[in-house]
Amino acid sequence: MRRFFCALSLCVGLVGAVESRVGQAVVDLIDKQIHKKVSVLEVKSLKSNREFQVVVVEDPDTKYKIPLLVNKNGDLVLGLTNIFFSKSKQDTEFVQQIYHDTQSYNFKQQNSAALNALFEGLPQGYAIDLKSTTPGMKKNLYIISDPVCPHCHHELEQIDKRLKEANVHMVLVGFLGHESTLKAADILKQVKKAHNTRDKVDLLQKVYATAYKVADAPDDKVQEVEKVTKKILDTGLIKGVPFIYEYHKVNKK
Repeated sequence: MRRFFCALSLCVGLVGAVESRVGQAVVDLIDKQIHKKVSVLEVKSLKSNREFQVVVVEDPDTKYKIPLLVNKNGDLVLGLTNIFFSKSKQDTEFVQQIYHDTQSYNFKQQNSAALNALFEGLPQGYAIDLKSTTPGMKKNLYIISDPVCPHCHHELEQIDKRLKEANVHMVLVGFLGHESTLKAADILKQVKKAHNTRDKVDLLQKVYATAYKVADAPDDKVQEVEKVTKKILDTGLIKGVPFIYEYHKVNKK
C-alpha cells in the first residue's frame, strides 16, 4: 500500500512538472515572438488527447486572460476561440467553459470603470450587504439577481460558498417582469428587519422560492426597483442574470 501511494505521489509530481515545463515554454515562445512577458495562470490537459494542453496566460499590459491551445512541447501555440470540436464531450465542454470564463473576465476588466460607477451610483442602502464568514475578508462581489430567474435561484444556493470567499452585495432587479419586480420590492421592504447576514440570506431564500407569493409590495419600493432595473439595462453592459462582478475600488489621483 505504501508503495502504491509513493507511486501515486510520483505521478502527481510528474504531471505538475510537465505542466510547469509547458507553461514556461509558452512564456519563452511568446516573449521570443512578440517581446512580451506573459504570466501563466493555468495549465490543463485535454482528457481525450494528451498531446495538447489548454494554457491560460495573462497579458501584463491589459491584464486580460488569454486561452491558448498548446502542444505537449510548448512550441506550437494557437489562440482558443469558441469554435472547438472534439469527439470527447468532456473536452468540448471544458474548452467552451474556459473560453466563456476568460471572455467574461476580460469584458469585466475592460468595463471595470463603468461597472464601478454603476454600483457606486446605486441608491443608498439598495444593495443587500452580506458579510463574509471569513474574518477580515476584503474581496467584494456584486451580484445582480432577479428573484424569478432559475439561474439566480441556483446561484443563491451557492451563497454559503460565496460568503467564504468574499463579501457579497446583492442587487435585485426585475428583468423578467412584474412578478420579479414585486418580489424584489418585497425583499427590500422586509430586509430592514433583518439583523444580520444569516437573517438576510434566509429572507432571500424564502422570497426566491417558486411557491412564495407577494402579499403586499409598497409602491415606493416597486418604483425603486423599476428605476434601478432601468438604470442597469440602460448601461448596455448587463445582458443577463445572475451577473457577478468582483469590485475593486480605483484610487483617484
